[in-house]
Amino acid sequence: MLLTFPGRSAEEASAFLALRGVHAPASNFYALEASRALGLGHAGGLRVGLAPYTTADEVDRLVAALAEFLG
Repeated sequence: MLLTFPGRSAEEASAFLALRGVHAPASNFYALEASRALGLGHAGGLRVGLAPYTTADEVDRLVAALAEFLG
């Protein structure tokens, strides 16, 4: 998933989540043309990846941290 937040940078979100034990990097992830086409410019967005081995606790931690970041 690539997430963006109006008025907040992806880098800010990434740092905030990292302090809460959630690894979600911010970048354009070598898709600069796609990032530009989406209006994100060079900065890109916040990358959140879920996989079959992602635990419910990890998802809960992500959702709680995002709620705190946006609250």
